[in-house]
Amino acid sequence: MSTLLSDQPLGAHPRPGRAETRERLSKAAYDLLVIGGGILGTSVDWHSAQSGLRVAMVDAGDFAGATSSASSKLGAGVFAYSMLSAFGDGVGRLISPARAAADNPGLHTDGLKAVAVYGDHQMNDARVAVMTVRAAVRSGAVVINHAEVTGLRFTHGRVTGVDVQDRLDSTEFGIDARLAINATGPVGGPPAPHGGQGCGPSIRLSKGTHVVLKRKASWKAARATPTDKYRLTFALPWEDQLLLGTTDEAYEGDPAEVRATGADIQQILDEAALSVRDEHLSRDLITLAFAGLRALPGGPGGVESAKRETVVTEGRGGMLSVAGGKWTTYRHIGRTVLRKVAQLHHSLSGDMKPVSHPPRWVSLPGLADPNEVAHRLLVHREAGARRDPLTTRHLATHYGSLSFDIAHLVSEDPALGERIDPDGPEIWAQVVYARDHEWAETVDDVLPRRTTLTVRGLGTDEVRAGVQDLLVQKD
Repeated sequence: MSTLLSDQPLGAHPRPGRAETRERLSKAAYDLLVIGGGILGTSVDWHSAQSGLRVAMVDAGDFAGATSSASSKLGAGVFAYSMLSAFGDGVGRLISPARAAADNPGLHTDGLKAVAVYGDHQMNDARVAVMTVRAAVRSGAVVINHAEVTGLRFTHGRVTGVDVQDRLDSTEFGIDARLAINATGPVGGPPAPHGGQGCGPSIRLSKGTHVVLKRKASWKAARATPTDKYRLTFALPWEDQLLLGTTDEAYEGDPAEVRATGADIQQILDEAALSVRDEHLSRDLITLAFAGLRALPGGPGGVESAKRETVVTEGRGGMLSVAGGKWTTYRHIGRTVLRKVAQLHHSLSGDMKPVSHPPRWVSLPGLADPNEVAHRLLVHREAGARRDPLTTRHLATHYGSLSFDIAHLVSEDPALGERIDPDGPEIWAQVVYARDHEWAETVDDVLPRRTTLTVRGLGTDEVRAGVQDLLVQKD
């Protein structure tokens, strides 16, 4: 009987190196250049490539390196919106406090009359972003991270390209495009045309902070408690930890300096204490606190009541800017931008499929039933080979069918099958895979975004050194 590892790996073709990518970017003329590789940029990149446009994307840092990997990890948003709808949508049910405590052992039940239960989905935001980039590349896009736009190129007063510097080796190159889109979101965009105002739309920033704690008991369900008419506080089981959040405060500082402050952390712990027992909220249990910024449309009222909608504007030099949006609607973001492109740039609209024509439900790479993937990984293996069930389940849920590619790496070098840290499920093969297939260039590309080592509190100096050693081994 043939084994799983004798099968052709599903996504085993390594990505081009940085020098080759820079050459491709500098020698071609693109229809669309996307600046920024977070929720906004990756969605626009993917949908534009599907529409038939020749697309390039650059990011000054890592893909989803800022706010896009600092979400509450909720995919559909049904949980939150249903609760705020005063149970009027019919998708929930009520259970007793005793039943709720069985699934949430840390739940406060004193004085609790009933608990409303709703369904929602969790997602790993950073990995969804990377998979979206892979999907865009599969559709023809050319992408590079850690490459900063340092200047704009003009033809007859319109932006027709950018100057770029590779932040890893300082190599300078240029990219020519018929249209540029600033999708940098809260972190700010490229230099303003002709010394004018910035290239972004009228936005305001809202800061959201999360806290991760070690779990003292198994949580079988998430918990959400309204704090006012606009906000909920969450306690979510996440990567064997407990994720708490989030805040929603106006932010006027430097986006590059956004951090979780002591006051943010205390606010989250205080709000969580409304429905979580104190012993689960000790500061000694905290493994991570992180903050991100939401770019919200300008307007009256506080940021907590502002709409989370996508806004597309055309600025000086014809550059488009997109702001707003969230993971819940990230496919919609790409289609919204393409409609705007078709409206404002008729020369491009003739070269692209109508927005209604590109397939709306094209799956991301690796989409598969994790139970089936885990079963195949455990059952179909080489004779005598041992596979850790916890690692197997982790690979199946985070990589889907791409787990077979990682298993193939282990079959070629069994040392890559060892755990990076005994307290977590990750193995060294994931680092090699991130390096060769997922644009991981630095240790911080790997630990918090390509793996779950940071969120588990396992990013020790020893682990960082081991990851760095593998990153520099690429030919």
